[in-house]
Formats: sequence, structure tokens, C-alpha cells
Amino acid sequence: MPDLVKILPFILGAAVSPVLLVTTLYLLSLIDDPVKKALMFLLGGSITIGLITFLIFFTTNINPKPAPNKDLLPHLIIGVLLLFLAYGIYRRGPAKAHKEKAKKQGMLRYASLGFLLMVTNFTTIAMIFEVALEVRANQIIGTAKLLYLAATVLSSVLPILLPLLILFLAGKKSGLILKDLSGFMQKYSHVVTAVFFAVLGIYSIIKPLV
Repeated sequence: MPDLVKILPFILGAAVSPVLLVTTLYLLSLIDDPVKKALMFLLGGSITIGLITFLIFFTTNINPKPAPNKDLLPHLIIGVLLLFLAYGIYRRGPAKAHKEKAKKQGMLRYASLGFLLMVTNFTTIAMIFEVALEVRANQIIGTAKLLYLAATVLSSVLPILLPLLILFLAGKKSGLILKDLSGFMQKYSHVVTAVFFAVLGIYSIIKPLV
């Protein structure tokens, strides 16, 4: 599937979100109801990114005809944006968790946090635009388009899902694994993320030109 080869890097790119990951790790480290809080965070994030992805897919694919000349500018804009974001991520240093400041708002607070962090997750949204443009350029419609949409949403929430899956599947070893993961993110998340998005930014700029 040549179209999958072109689209897969951007689908995987949607999963690169250190802030979502470290925030989930922080929620799971809390004493009171950590799993419930993380699940509410997942719920809010999933609904938000699902709606954003649906909107992007079905506005950029209204006319599913290959149009490389028309798609050149969006690719260039997204590529330059990714390069600027990569530079900003590196300059800011390791991602920090968005910690709770009040407890009186209940569990809905964590769903709201998921909404807030997803709607401001510009790197993931840029990746979704790239996936949608590739789906359009390759004339992918019907069930196949829905599968790409679902894969993009799943990848976008993977930073939240991953710690939860480790917690449920690794059993007693999960605490050590999550601790090591948190330590790695605190030291190197900005470097890994900046390099990844810089490469994708360059790829996004060069791709429509060749």
C-alpha cells in the first residue's frame, strides 16, 4: 500500500505529545483515585481530538481529487510550522505535567484538562492536517478513509493510553516501568520530540516538491 507508506509517518507523528504523556504519568502518581482521573483525562482528550480529526478530514476531503499544486501551500505551511515548533520545544526543555490546582471541581476537571491540552496540541493537529491532505491526494474514500481517521485518533491519544496500558498489563512491575518512563521524559523528551518534528517538518516541505 504505497499510500500507507506516505501517510504512516504523520499518523505516528500524531502520537508524539510529551505534555500528554507526562500529565498522564502525573495523574497516575496521585494518591486519590489516580486511574479514574487518568480515565477522565483520556475521555476528555479522546472526544476532543475525535471531533477535531473528523472536522479536518471532512473539510479537507470535500473534493477528493489529486491536486498537488493546490496542496503545495498547506504542506509548506505545516512544514515551516513544525520546524518552528521543534525549535520552540527544544528551547523550552523537558515537558512538564499540567498539575491540578484545586480539588473541588471533581472528576469533570480532568476531562476538561484533556479537552484543554488536546485543543492546544498544535503538533498533533498539524499531523492530522497532513494525514488528511495525503488521504485527499491519494483519493482515499469510504471505509478506507474512516480507517485512516480511526488510526489517527487512536495515535493521537496514545500518549494517554500508553501509561494506562502499562499499568493494567505489567501488574506489579508497572510502578517501576512508569517511574523509568517518567525519568526519561523529564530528561530527554524535548530532544526526542524536537528532532522528530524537525525531520517531519523537512519531509513535509520537500515531499510536494519532488
